[in-house]
Amino acid sequence: MGIFSRFERVTHPPDDIAPPCTPEEVIEALLDLNGPDAPWTVRDGDPEEGADLVADWHCTDPVWRKYFHSATEDSVLQTRMRLMPDECQVRSLDYQWQLPATSMSRSVYTSGRGQLRWASVSWSRELGPDGKRRIKKKVEYDTADLKNHLRDTVLDMGWSWRARFSKL
Repeated sequence: MGIFSRFERVTHPPDDIAPPCTPEEVIEALLDLNGPDAPWTVRDGDPEEGADLVADWHCTDPVWRKYFHSATEDSVLQTRMRLMPDECQVRSLDYQWQLPATSMSRSVYTSGRGQLRWASVSWSRELGPDGKRRIKKKVEYDTADLKNHLRDTVLDMGWSWRARFSKL
């Protein structure tokens, strides 16, 4: 038991789900989340990433720039997943890198890992149905959109989802 294990969240599949699927079926189901209208890509992980699957957000893709307007051109947002077949569990860990926005900055960049949530919100003023002005909140993007799809797919396959805090 690690020092950060009390911060981890484990979500178990519902009791009415059939027996757990094979790891290959879980990988296939997660890769099926890819699509032309999705702002993410689920792919096989590289050996240096230490993950079986990686879900990348399309922050730098010109088609999705308006969706990720608050992310800089050098932002990397990803969720790494490792399958634990003995436990029928998928462990997830989020990573973020962001290079400085100005050329005057040194080569220092920000990074983070753990269970991160990134969201972009914009506000607008409008007239309500009663004729009074009000402020309306519009969420541009939220990483929970992807992480919820990943988690729900794993749970539908009869596996549990463990949100890790420090390492896979």
